Order: sequence, then C-alpha cells, then structure tokens
Amino acid sequence: MHPRLALHFDLTPRHAATDADSAFLAACVAWLGLDQGQRLSWDTPSNHTLDGGRILRWAPYRHEGSALADIVVHAPDPLDRSLQWSTHVTYVVTTSASGTQQRQVNIRVGTEGGAPNGAPPPVRPPRLLSELDAAFTLVSNDGPLQRVPTQLEAGTLDAFVRFVLCDPARTMPVLLLTELPDGGYVLPPEQFAAEMFGLGLCFQLRHSDTFALSDAVGGHARSVFLGSARAYLPGFTLESDPFQHPLVLARALALPGERRRLVQRLAEVSVQRPFSDPAIADTLRDLRAASYGARPDATEALAAAESGVEMDKGRLIGIVRQLEEAVRAAEGELSRTRERLSETRQQLDQERASARALRTTLAAHKERQPIAKPASDAPQSVLEAVERAQALYGDAIRILPSAFTSSKESEFPDPDTAWSYLKALGEVGRRRQDRALGRPLGEVFADLGVDYSPGPSDPSRKTPYVFRDGDREVECADQLRKGSNPATCLRIYFASTEDGGFVIGHVGRQIDTIGK
Repeated sequence: MHPRLALHFDLTPRHAATDADSAFLAACVAWLGLDQGQRLSWDTPSNHTLDGGRILRWAPYRHEGSALADIVVHAPDPLDRSLQWSTHVTYVVTTSASGTQQRQVNIRVGTEGGAPNGAPPPVRPPRLLSELDAAFTLVSNDGPLQRVPTQLEAGTLDAFVRFVLCDPARTMPVLLLTELPDGGYVLPPEQFAAEMFGLGLCFQLRHSDTFALSDAVGGHARSVFLGSARAYLPGFTLESDPFQHPLVLARALALPGERRRLVQRLAEVSVQRPFSDPAIADTLRDLRAASYGARPDATEALAAAESGVEMDKGRLIGIVRQLEEAVRAAEGELSRTRERLSETRQQLDQERASARALRTTLAAHKERQPIAKPASDAPQSVLEAVERAQALYGDAIRILPSAFTSSKESEFPDPDTAWSYLKALGEVGRRRQDRALGRPLGEVFADLGVDYSPGPSDPSRKTPYVFRDGDREVECADQLRKGSNPATCLRIYFASTEDGGFVIGHVGRQIDTIGK
C-alpha cells in the first residue's frame, strides 16, 4: 500500500445539544452516498457494494463511554483499471474521569497497483471533511480549520511570521492567498479554502500589506504578492530554500491543473507527519473482536419450541436479536464471497494484460532513449496503444473510461498508427502546457502527419460526442482521423483542458453523427 494522504483531527461539536455519534454517522452516510437499503448503524457491522465498484466495510463498537468505528472503502481508479484506492477512517471517542469526551478522526488514503511509469494519480481532500464540518469544528495540532481564510493585518505580520510561519512545532502547511493589485482575487478566497480544506491553514492578505510581508520574511524570494498564493510548509525559516515552499503565480492559480498540483504536494506533506491511532483504539478493537466473535446459539430456543416449554420473553427476544445479527453477518460474508468471485474473474483479464503492460513499460523506457524503436515494440492492439499513452503522457492527456472501452472494441487494423496519433496528441499537449505552441492546432498536427478536424464552432449545435467523466459530462468534439470505413477506421475524439492539455473521450470506430 502506497500512502497518499494522512489526516488527523479532533472533533468538537458545534452545538452542545448535538448527538455527536449520530452526527458522525450521518456525515459518513452523506459522504458515501448510501441509499435507504444501505444504512449504517452503531449496533451492527455491515458490508456494502456501492456504485462505481466501491466496497465498504463498516465496523462500529461502543463500550462504557468509549466508541470506535472503522470505515474502509476500496475503490478502483476510474482511469487506470490496475490501480486500487483504499480509504481508512477511524473514529475514536474516549471519556475522561471527569466525564469529558474527546473525539478524534484519522483518515488515511493509499493506493495499490497502477502503471509503474504512469503519472502519480491525483489526490483530493475527502468529501467527508466538509460533511463533518457541518456538525463539528475540525481541530488540527495547529488550530481549527476555517472554511473562510483568516484575514491578516499589516500590524500583525511580524508576529504571524515569527510565531506561525517559523514555528518549529508546526505540522500543517500554511496557505497564503494574496489580493490582486487592482483589488479582488484570482478566485474567491472561499473557493480556494474549500479546495484545500483539511490540507492546510488558509490565510488571505491585502495587496497593500504584501510589502510588509516581504520585509517580515526577509525579501521577495520567500514572500507572496500580486494575486499569487504560497504554501509555507512545516519547517519554514527565514533561511529556507524558497523553492521548497510552493509558489503558484496568479496566472497559474486560475488553472485547475495547477491547483491540483498544489493539492498533490500538500498531500505528500501529510504522509510525512507521523501519527497513530490513540492507544485505546487497540483495546477497543480487541473488545470489538470478542463481541463480534460471539455467535448466537439457537439450540435452546429450538428445543423449547419443539417441547412446548415456554421461555422467558426477554430471553427469547435476546435470542431473536442475536439471530438477526447472525443473519446480517452471514449476508456480509456472502457479499464478500461475491466480491472475491468478481475479483477472480477480473484476474483473467489482468493476466492477459500483463504481457501488454510489460511491453508498454519497455516502450516507455526506450522512448526516452535516442535509439530506433524495434518492430517488436509496436503495440499489439488499439487498447495497448491507449494504455501506453496513459503511461507516457499522463501529465498532458487525461483518458476517460469510455476511451478505454471503445479502444478495446476497435477493429482498426493498425495499432502502431493509433499509437503514433496518441503520441502526437501527448506531445502537442505538453507543448501547449508549456506555452510553447504558438500556432493553430491544425497546422501543428499537419506538420506531424496527423489528420485533425476541429469540432463544430456553433455552441448551439447538438453533437453526439459527449462522454461521462465521473458525475459530469464532457463534450469531446475535436477529432484525429485515419481511414474512411466507419467500422474499421480510427477516430480519436478529444477536447482541450484549462491547463493546456487534452481530455480524450473515445478512441476507435466513427461515432454516427446526428442532425440539428
């Protein structure tokens, strides 16, 4: 398991009348998107198979003022079928001798598998944090999280730098967003704080006060100004290497891709902070295991029923409840067995893909060397060409699940040409991201020997080139074309992204057009 994100917070109910355990449960239900038949309960464990191939395990336990809940979610990556995400949430409640309760939540996100030469998968703050924030104040080692950045004042900047930025005990990054010279921000401070929520402590600074900040941090190199944002990582000093504390200039801050890179860097910092579950968590897990291990014995109830002997009503109700719990546990085990069967079926496809993956890895290494590519390096299918493009150009092109599906079904007879087209798209995407293109796409692709056709210029014209990207739809109307037979030709339908790269929705046969 490769760690991707590690967060730890104390939870303080916002209102004294809040039923904290119920509020935590409701936040988890909202985060997971459970329907009425998949409710969670503090009384019993459960297992669910959720939409998108997610697998959920819920293991609660409460005992004499203490509580423990482990939530584990396994989910396949929507783009890389060999990559699996795992999210483990631990909720612990302890009660002191005075009756005061302390609540903590630990969140760990990790991955397994994936293309060995692929770009690191993007990490986002789990939506559970925003759901918890509705009922709790989330408190880190460095203070509470805020949904609105804290406004800094010129008179407090020296103290802010000395006691916050340069605090050697600080464990959370400090994110500082500055105002544009003409007023306003590149993006609303609330949006910036929401995108970074849980990964750092957010502050904002007026343009007129950025000069005082530069003086306080010892010069412009470690400062931030002109609408830019900076992440001051733990360990910052007035002698720190400024390149170790990410600066996002205003023009880049407007691009979602640049903000995703900042989130990725903050996530990397989070896994470097050592923390563990409270000591009582292991004790509660042992008690929970003993409680789950108890199995109801219905022999006594069956014998009484057969002999006509009446049983105490309370004992009978207790046995029935135990039986109900056993049935739920059996249903969970059946669900896990079905999941294992599904995984076993998928292993056949994975084994068949292993040879392609090895060839892709070899090609990825050789593509970076000035040698002629042997014929044996040619992809064996259009799907393999797409997988190779994902491995080599994951920084410049994003391939939607629909493109993998269409490439698997493609009857295009020349996978090497498909690879050359995808390679051209990746190289052009990188040049656009580096602002090094300088010419229209049609001319650039023509120089590369690729037939390019832009999408319709009329935004009101209805097109069939719409593809699913998670919970939204993306129109990919631009095309790279090869061949004229609709069934056996090659069509790559794509669209430009805000960071200069491309998103690919389809690789394969021609999609039938429709009228206006």
